[in-house]
Amino acid sequence: MATAIRAIPTLRGKEAREFLRHAEEAERNYKGTNNRDDHSFCQMAHAILSKAGML
Repeated sequence: MATAIRAIPTLRGKEAREFLRHAEEAERNYKGTNNRDDHSFCQMAHAILSKAGML
């Protein structure tokens, strides 16, 4: 027997506003971050990719 496919849940009301507020805040924080390449993990990844000849 086939399993019923559930509809994609849709946020409404308070939950939708809360989700949108968090999404916009995350977007603002992402845009405001400068010099991501200065982070130690970014430098490590750059070194690994350079050594592998991928950059």
